[in-house]
Amino acid sequence: MDTAYSDAVARLSRAIQIPTVSNQDYEKTNFAPFDEFLDFLKGAFPLFHETCEVEHVNTYSLLFRWRGKDASRKPVLFAAHYDVVPASDDWTHPPFSGALEGGCVWGRGTLDIKSQLTAHMEAAQTLMRQGFVPEGDVYFAYGHDEEVGGERGAANIAALLEARGVTLGGVLDEGGMVVTGALSGVTSPVALIGVAEKGSTHYEITVQGDGGHSSMPPRTTALGQIAEVIRRIEKNPLPARLTPPVLAMLKNVAPEMGGATAFAVRHSGVFGGLLKSVLSKQPTTNAMIRTTFAATMATASDAANVLPQSATATINVRLLSGDTVASVTEHFKKLAAEIPISIRTLCNDEATPVSPLGGEFYDRIAAGAKALFPDAIVSPYLMMGGADARKYSDICENIYRFTPMQVTNEEKDTIHNRDENISVENYTRMLAFYETFFGGL
Repeated sequence: MDTAYSDAVARLSRAIQIPTVSNQDYEKTNFAPFDEFLDFLKGAFPLFHETCEVEHVNTYSLLFRWRGKDASRKPVLFAAHYDVVPASDDWTHPPFSGALEGGCVWGRGTLDIKSQLTAHMEAAQTLMRQGFVPEGDVYFAYGHDEEVGGERGAANIAALLEARGVTLGGVLDEGGMVVTGALSGVTSPVALIGVAEKGSTHYEITVQGDGGHSSMPPRTTALGQIAEVIRRIEKNPLPARLTPPVLAMLKNVAPEMGGATAFAVRHSGVFGGLLKSVLSKQPTTNAMIRTTFAATMATASDAANVLPQSATATINVRLLSGDTVASVTEHFKKLAAEIPISIRTLCNDEATPVSPLGGEFYDRIAAGAKALFPDAIVSPYLMMGGADARKYSDICENIYRFTPMQVTNEEKDTIHNRDENISVENYTRMLAFYETFFGGL
């Protein structure tokens, strides 16, 4: 391996060894590793820190500005986050070991997404050593709380830029990857560039009941009523819709799909109903075409022989563009009908706007993906999960989500799971992608 790449991999390994675990209860976060991580970045990437203007936002999030030659050009922003989710102790290699084994770096944050942050700095610093200066300003925004909503990090960075009158020409954050086995029947890898995100909201639905001893129960307890509400929600999904990013992706991969699905995609104007019926049969594709409801938690009585005074179910809802938190709330109220429920919503993230499926910034990402992964089908897609990218919607119309690495479905499934790792080959591809991308700015 080239010495520069070898050193870069060693720096990534060190970044993974610092357990920057965010906590949903922010006040309970252990910030000592966050301090350590910021000190690590200063030492590992001195020229990057010297060349860029740096601001700390809410202490732990970072905003870097790499000044360009032409202040009149719209700046672009590259985003990542360095907080990670907790990890169990049943890994092949300990989750914060940063172990270099089998051609991979192992540990929490290798795929999600410290690797993207360090790759940004590695690539930019390489160009800085060569005396390169971008034509316009380049921002780098690194959140410290993305895994718990990004409200203290990315949301405040976006608000800071907006207050200064900054309008961005493009944002590139984590998201789609080059995936093999992305869809049934598609054998080629697909480079998925996220052009929008579904919304995400937790609904807490509560039914009040009469407490007492279980030996004298009413005809239906509060728990029985909440179970009926869950049943109605699961049996009554909202209508499926073919949104522009999903339809664009399907059309791009249709030549490999074959059969009725490919035919329906090619003639979606006539056979849209058939296409939606086919896609609804699998959880992965069903999530692409409708707002989904998932009952994830329930609470009632604390004892087996005590009637619950109340019962609460938590429904995680992923909103497709066109549906809203308010419209889903009304849907649930109508389904409950005669059952007296109360509804509380948490994490009210609406679906994001859809960014253009082409244009200068998108085309640059697509060209970079095709250059590194020539066998891949490059396509826009709808991102099911969330990212900090959504926080910049008020100051940018061209927001994309793509991480330049190639993974199988099995490798992708290690994200937020055990044995997360990144191959050295993938990491060196990331470095090449960003160096080329930044060098063209």
